Amino acid sequence: MQKNSLITSALKSLTPFQWAEVLAISAISLYFALIDTETPPVLNIISTAAAICGVLCVILCAAGKRSQYYWGFANIILYVIVSYSNRLYGEVMLNALYYLPTQIIGLHRWKKNISEENGLVRIRRLKPSATIIIIAATAAGTVLYRFLLMNIGGASPWLDSLSTVVSVTANVLMIMRYREQYILWLIVNAVSVIMWARNGDPIMTAMWAIYLFNSFYGYINWGKLSRQPR
Repeated sequence: MQKNSLITSALKSLTPFQWAEVLAISAISLYFALIDTETPPVLNIISTAAAICGVLCVILCAAGKRSQYYWGFANIILYVIVSYSNRLYGEVMLNALYYLPTQIIGLHRWKKNISEENGLVRIRRLKPSATIIIIAATAAGTVLYRFLLMNIGGASPWLDSLSTVVSVTANVLMIMRYREQYILWLIVNAVSVIMWARNGDPIMTAMWAIYLFNSFYGYINWGKLSRQPR
């Protein structure tokens, strides 16, 4: 009952603009699903559901609400299926082996760090020295992972590697409640828009485009939340 209450409360708290984002991805997904004569209908349905759940997840995350993790669970499972069908193995491994288990960790940590003042997660900021270390480690990881993807025949190994490695780092920062995660999500989302556009999937391209737009809002809003009383 508590989980359902959290989800219902989160949906009721969406602003008109946020609802517009949800309706936009729903309309775009439905349109392309109906006109697509090459992709199996069941895959279009899965893509549409993944896109809607994903947009709800990132909207609620940007608002600092822990209910984002429930939508994230659904999005990850559906997105793995879509990524596998497009031979984006980096995305498959990232979501199935990393995002899915860390959702549980993230939900637990966010529950322990909810502000009593406003019911939102408490936001932190990185120190400059930590930022430099994170950038260097992420760059090295991207180069190494690219070679792995090339050896297993993955499509778009550079883009897939960059998206995957930066996503790993960004997700850790999200779990730890750091505002700077959104700088990395901007990179991830921009790369993913290009990657899915090159793979010819308009539904996933639209989903990542809304993610990209939402990253700007998330960075601004988390900046505001980080200055509020804890």
